[in-house]
Amino acid sequence: MAATRSKRIAAGVKVSYVVSAIADSPKSVMIYPKRTSEAKILRLGPWLKDHVLLIDLGYFKYLFFERINCYGGYFVSRLKGNTNPLIVGVNRKWRGNSVDVVGKKLRDILPLLKREVLDVEVEVKFKRRKYKGKQSTVNRRFRLVCVFNSASGEYHTYLTNIRVEILSGEDITLLYGAR
Repeated sequence: MAATRSKRIAAGVKVSYVVSAIADSPKSVMIYPKRTSEAKILRLGPWLKDHVLLIDLGYFKYLFFERINCYGGYFVSRLKGNTNPLIVGVNRKWRGNSVDVVGKKLRDILPLLKREVLDVEVEVKFKRRKYKGKQSTVNRRFRLVCVFNSASGEYHTYLTNIRVEILSGEDITLLYGAR
């Protein structure tokens, strides 16, 4: 088989493997050419209702998250390093002289924090696909959980639509760790 990138490197493939945590078995296995974007592999649909997707950064796309939400599903994803959402609400209050985070961008306040968990609502803007020559910009709110990792000395950040009444910030971290 001829190489996809050069004549010296063997051809490559991507394998999409969706696992059911309940049945502890594969839900689907598909093979794609090496250059296929991860974002094009994930097929969203009504099957998402009441299911949780633990999403790799290769699939990080606000449009996906909105569609998962519209199908009645849930998601947990790490936050891409270049994203800087606006904090619009706090899900967990801290006692004492804590940093006020509402109305600020995440990357501006993260270095100032001394708490173990930051659990907030954020607003993000993204563009939908063009339809009949027009493209609209959408504002959506999601939950953002940042958990301090003492080993690395950094916050691990997760974006989700799972409500705080269902899972705590620490539980979001544990859930994503099962990925």
